[in-house]
Amino acid sequence: MSDPLRIIHGPFGRVVLVRLDHSMVLHAHRDCHIVFKIGGADIQFGINRREYPVTAQSALMINAWEPHFYNHRETKENTVLLAFYLQPQWLKELDRRFAHSAHPKFFARPVETLTLRLARTRDDVVDALTQHVPPRTREMEALIAAVFCEVLTISPPRNLLHFGGDYGELDFDARIRRLVKHILSAGDASTSPEAMASAAGLSRPQFFRLFKKSTGMSPAIFLSMLKMESGLRSLTQSDVKLQDIAFDLGFDSAGNFTRFFAGMQGFAPSKYRKILEVM
Repeated sequence: MSDPLRIIHGPFGRVVLVRLDHSMVLHAHRDCHIVFKIGGADIQFGINRREYPVTAQSALMINAWEPHFYNHRETKENTVLLAFYLQPQWLKELDRRFAHSAHPKFFARPVETLTLRLARTRDDVVDALTQHVPPRTREMEALIAAVFCEVLTISPPRNLLHFGGDYGELDFDARIRRLVKHILSAGDASTSPEAMASAAGLSRPQFFRLFKKSTGMSPAIFLSMLKMESGLRSLTQSDVKLQDIAFDLGFDSAGNFTRFFAGMQGFAPSKYRKILEVM
């Protein structure tokens, strides 16, 4: 299992410092995801079906809703990553340039070479995370904002004309749009892809094809994304038992929830909760 070194939740989303030693299955987030290598071996990180290099000289940008994965390969030294999971609503309120960060095609390219300024702002975040006393919320937000601004300096978002659809292509199917909005507003990940197809009034093959075209992910990955979001929120509540979280999410045991969680995060939920700090 991977070893989380620091995890901070706040209004911005999450910042995670982790020593990587475990694969992660294909999954997605509704957050903007930015990854830096802090130490150890270079790795390959997958976005959709293609792998990209993560080195000390690069930044990896993963769009909201964009499926990604990591296939762990044994190296002489484990890789240490700094990962940002940034909530689009927080980014939108921070700066109007970030208004479309929820779109799955916000970043034009997945990998960019670091500038000196971006490397410095990244290192400022690492310095804050490695202090014994956690940074204050405003300090953390300022550091994250500086990182995101520098990322957009080297990787400007696409022209606004590319953002015609809320979640995917410009021809986003209206039936899928209504279904997605309903599920997101209800916050219910307990349904099944088959029930979703029926609710949309589509045959199973039609539904799967249109859902993937519109959102960039399969219905199963979409539902897993919502389960993970709910699980992460529950883990911030220290008085809620892991077994209760598992049952609430539809798992028949805490062990199955642990395997699900580790498959996406790289480490067990018990480790996550133990090191988690909430601002």
